[in-house]
Amino acid sequence: MQPDLALIGGSNVWYRVWGSFNNQTTNTAYDIFTATFEFMGGGAHNLEQASINRGPLLSAISNNWSFGTLRLNSGTLSVAESYLNSGGNDAIYVQNLTGSGVLNVGPGMVFYFASTNGWTGTVNGIFRQLLPDADDTDGDGKNNWQEVQCGTEPLNSVSVLRITRIAREGSDLHVIWTTVGAHGYILQTNAPPASGSYTNNFADFSSLISVPGSGESTTNYLHSGGATNRPSSFYRVRLVP
Repeated sequence: MQPDLALIGGSNVWYRVWGSFNNQTTNTAYDIFTATFEFMGGGAHNLEQASINRGPLLSAISNNWSFGTLRLNSGTLSVAESYLNSGGNDAIYVQNLTGSGVLNVGPGMVFYFASTNGWTGTVNGIFRQLLPDADDTDGDGKNNWQEVQCGTEPLNSVSVLRITRIAREGSDLHVIWTTVGAHGYILQTNAPPASGSYTNNFADFSSLISVPGSGESTTNYLHSGGATNRPSSFYRVRLVP
């Protein structure tokens, strides 16, 4: 820590805080983007600071509070906008989020992160905004927690796990769905019994289909004889961690 109380952090610097950390400055000397900032112990911790919201690009860390690794050992960390003259336009930029605690982001504060252990982030210099798990922010039918598990983007309604097409090829059916690299999928079906009464008891139909890489794409499964089988059935895709 510098004499003027500015934080300067290199790759081997590790700050540990047992209580709260409150500050109201966007001083460029507060540069700990390659350091670790850790809240220790259980209970409640507060992180209150001013930092201009410059958007999700990596370049936005300039003149802002930016953490290399923000770690919460346990307990609850509440991040709030505290600078009275900021007009509720504050943001915090974090490269990595780790730990087993609970993170709450209050009103007036936008929390951006890039990559994490425990949460899921993105790469290529684009920060992802931390969003409430239960909300469907982009209105695509999947809540933010589900999109994180799938590796899709919760702020892009086009980026979502879904079956996009079922194409007939003679007596067969091609089932096509969206994918994200480094994830696995199994096609399921709920073919009804002879009585013809459909249920929601889907069962695995395909083997595990693993998708390499990291980008978004599509894959498919050929259901041999699916176009002529009776009775018909529904399909869905199960995400495999």
